[in-house]
Amino acid sequence: MSRKVDPTTRYRVRIHNDRNYIYASVQETTVSSKTGKKYPKTINLGTLDENYVFTPNATFRLMPLEERSKYIFPEGWDISSIESLNPSFEKTDNHSKTTGVEVDLGKSEANGKTDPETDDKHDPRPSSTTLDQFNNKLYGGFWLLEQLSRDCGLYDDLLKTFKGNYSKVHEVLSLAFFPYLSGKNYSRFAKWQNTNKTLVDYPLKPYTITRIAQSITDDDRMSLIRMRLERLPDGARLDCDSTSRSAWGKCLADIRWGKNKDNSKLRNTVEVVVYSLTTHEPVYYRSFSGNTSDMSTIRTILSDLNAVGIKTKDIMFITDRGYTSIENIAAMVSVGLSFVVCSKTCAFPVIDELEGLAYDEAGLPLDMQYDSTQRLYYTQVEIPAFTAKLSDGTPVRIGKLKANLFLNPRNRIDELGALRQDIDKERAELIDAVEKGFVPKSIKKYNALFSYFKVTLKKDQNKNPVGIQYVECSDKIKKEKALCGFFSSLMYRMELTAREALQTYKERDEHEKNFDQMKNQMHFRVQRCSAEDSKNGMSFIMFVGLIPISKLRHTWRNSMSDDYASTLDMLDEMEPIRFSEYTDGNTHMTSFTTKQVTISRACNIEPPLECIPKTMRITNHETVEHERVQNNE
Repeated sequence: MSRKVDPTTRYRVRIHNDRNYIYASVQETTVSSKTGKKYPKTINLGTLDENYVFTPNATFRLMPLEERSKYIFPEGWDISSIESLNPSFEKTDNHSKTTGVEVDLGKSEANGKTDPETDDKHDPRPSSTTLDQFNNKLYGGFWLLEQLSRDCGLYDDLLKTFKGNYSKVHEVLSLAFFPYLSGKNYSRFAKWQNTNKTLVDYPLKPYTITRIAQSITDDDRMSLIRMRLERLPDGARLDCDSTSRSAWGKCLADIRWGKNKDNSKLRNTVEVVVYSLTTHEPVYYRSFSGNTSDMSTIRTILSDLNAVGIKTKDIMFITDRGYTSIENIAAMVSVGLSFVVCSKTCAFPVIDELEGLAYDEAGLPLDMQYDSTQRLYYTQVEIPAFTAKLSDGTPVRIGKLKANLFLNPRNRIDELGALRQDIDKERAELIDAVEKGFVPKSIKKYNALFSYFKVTLKKDQNKNPVGIQYVECSDKIKKEKALCGFFSSLMYRMELTAREALQTYKERDEHEKNFDQMKNQMHFRVQRCSAEDSKNGMSFIMFVGLIPISKLRHTWRNSMSDDYASTLDMLDEMEPIRFSEYTDGNTHMTSFTTKQVTISRACNIEPPLECIPKTMRITNHETVEHERVQNNE
């Protein structure tokens, strides 16, 4: 009878010597795809020095926590470096290992806050193990973004997404903040770490960064999106928009020719981001090929929201007219989604309402109100119920849909004048052609040159063409006149007036500004990946970075724009703060200036008490007394 195989054998770590280097490795049995034979394979988990101090490599750090916890290290090895990767590390009597115990995040799902007095994992200054040398690194800008990510719950959401893998969370956050803080590409990250404190104390070189990006799956993306959406309050306003990103190379499947908004000749992808105008942060992202129209992406977005279990009845969508079509409106109505969407005035159902408007002798609308502040005429009408079909042919009854109509009288005069000029120009050209007896070679191509007239061939008794004849397209001209100066929006399940709907739609300018920040200040204008898994991982990292940076931008716009020209200027003000690490394991964070404390508090972040100037410290007693005085007043 053969001896039973010990199931822990493949997880027992041993020494592996290779070319005068010492590695900590395990052996796994693999099967050759060609011969079908089994053979042992050595997998290195890290390096060992002469004192048996273990340093994990990228392979070990990027493993899932439950897989990493299975490895058994020999007694006597110094594996304290694993403590920084996983705070749930503990030692047993016969060997040291990492535990697979579920980490209690100590987090309130209701408000996304943590209690610093009871949760030491959220100390603003990361803990440090004993070092071989002194470190004195810049930390202010990174510290601010890190605290913003903790304050909005992003840190805990990432920890749940990666199943308690602290090292991976720290790597993703460090990579997400790096382009914004440094203005450099990732090939300079390891060099930048020499002078800047991050959440990882080991160098992330290009190969390691690629491995990190490739380890992020679409399941991770959907998990993070679900948790970010669950944090939204009821009635949150979401704006959906897209932007193009140029790409180098021709290897990625999503790279296609399309309209590149950067006016570049490079191929591009389309990046769709759903932005919360309520919490001022992105909550969803997805990449599409460069020739994908906005109109066809909304159904994919709704499918993703349904897949993660989000109740669309609790949110409101805002989109521009690129996403508006009868089919998309039917799709949003079918899931009970409230929305305010910019609509095309030339399409159903808005055009029917515009053609029915009456005007006075001066050409001003009779049934519209005038807003003297914005100099606009406006009205709200309810669209008669109609039936539309989804992409699969399913009919949807659409009722209680409202149209908000807006007229700019100055634009109407200009557009009517331009329309008259175009009609007169076409008429003069046709009159000249008739007088000269011009006969075009192709009447179809010639007729396509005229927008407001229908041109046909004039024939003699023998049916030979002897010239042309034309007739004015009165219905089309009437329609064009009805559109001049108008713009509109459609609204469903929203109790807003036309003016309120316009103001709500204008809020989406915040999203447009964040796209500009993503491309310029965050340096994500160009897609530099050449592999699908790398590209998906880097998009995930970009999305992670957008969340705290969007929060910072909202703070700057509301309260700091008078003192600083941009959010980068705010980070420049924070940069001189340093973080010192000593060989005995102690750490020290340098003092904050008055301006640095002001920036932190504007972001709802309280600096460490010992770092605040005494004149700006607020003790618990002072806080209670201040609130008491306010309540009495």
